[in-house]
Amino acid sequence: MMLRAVLAALLLGTAIAPAAGQGAAMEPFKMVRSLQLVQDRLARGDHAALPMQRKLLELTDERFRTVTKEEFTDRRNFTALMVYAMSGGNPDTLDIVLSRLVPEGSDRSLGQGVLAYMRGQLPKAAEELAALDPMSLEPEVGAYLALVKGSIIALRQPGTAVGFMDQARLLAPGTLVEEAALRRSLPASIALDQPDRFMTTVERYVRRFLASPYASEFADAFVEGLVTFGDRIDAERIDGIVSLMRPAQQEAIYLRLARRSTIKGQVQRSAFASQKAREVARMAHSPEDPRATLYAALASITAENAREVVASLEKVDPSKLSPRDRRLFLAARAIADEMLSPPAPLPAVAEIDASSAKADEDEIPAEKTAEMSAPETENPQKATKSAEKQIADMIENGGTPASDGRPAGPPDEGTSRNAGLVSSVRSKLDAIDKMLEAADERELK
Repeated sequence: MMLRAVLAALLLGTAIAPAAGQGAAMEPFKMVRSLQLVQDRLARGDHAALPMQRKLLELTDERFRTVTKEEFTDRRNFTALMVYAMSGGNPDTLDIVLSRLVPEGSDRSLGQGVLAYMRGQLPKAAEELAALDPMSLEPEVGAYLALVKGSIIALRQPGTAVGFMDQARLLAPGTLVEEAALRRSLPASIALDQPDRFMTTVERYVRRFLASPYASEFADAFVEGLVTFGDRIDAERIDGIVSLMRPAQQEAIYLRLARRSTIKGQVQRSAFASQKAREVARMAHSPEDPRATLYAALASITAENAREVVASLEKVDPSKLSPRDRRLFLAARAIADEMLSPPAPLPAVAEIDASSAKADEDEIPAEKTAEMSAPETENPQKATKSAEKQIADMIENGGTPASDGRPAGPPDEGTSRNAGLVSSVRSKLDAIDKMLEAADERELK
């Protein structure tokens, strides 16, 4: 409360002083220091500080646009300019100030590199910042610089990127910089194929920054890593970390994990996550989320349990599912219904010429005659493809099976048909899921 009161007074004084002609404007470095305090509160979960951060960024931006060259004789103001820029500042403002200052040497490289990064010009940013060592600069600038350099090369050089993220954490512990460094280290650990490092980073984030407003990005990376590493991360370790979260967060993580595991065909992991989501809901005395039932059913469909799956799906209310999950629900029902569909009647056998049959019987042993006269079954691959097409058509038609009037294949094909059907449909669901995610991203833009 004390910090909020001080910052509120600071904001009020900064806003009215120039208009009232009350003395000199506040030094830029003091304003940036206040901005850092607010951002650190955000990292610890004070979401009420978000409006204050926006206002401080606005006021700091205005202050830097009017700053004089003489004011940068105080080194703290140049440091503050760099911190402001890397804290979500305005690249146009940074460009204006740099053109006014015309810095030289490492300051020029730092300023131009940060400006290029803010404008998305990553190759240029990497070139300008390459010679700068974050550990040799002022800690508050070095921490941000390490974070920026790690972010630039994360995809190309994940090992080096993780090293920069560690520097950022070392230089700015307990701050929004450390929060971002931990969060951005997760994809790099996945790229490096290091499940132990990944889980260690996850635990550090959960223990320190789970209340951050950026925790949803962490959750996405956490679940993606669990799916990528699969059985190399055991369920006990997952449970130990997720148990550190609040019940609502636990359920959200397990539901995300169940869905992604289902799409990837990771049956045991999906069953584990679905069951944990149910347990958390029961312990919290909250209604069970229908998605837990849906994901468990879809991941576990086999020829042997198709009836049980249908019974489970009957308990799911599709109206309570998102459009994306309704597609999965329809696919699950279609797969189970296909497995339970009655076998086709055997095709009629053409009458055999009596004389030819008699001649054959003279040459073929009696026990073989019946086998020769039995009808050939339909090609198993052809039957499987037909079933797959029916499911694919159903998904495209929004849940209505496209019938060509033909019944299902003969019973002796069931096992191979069902196995192929489940495998094929799971691959289709993965493609559908990606298309739906792309559609969601377009809607958000």
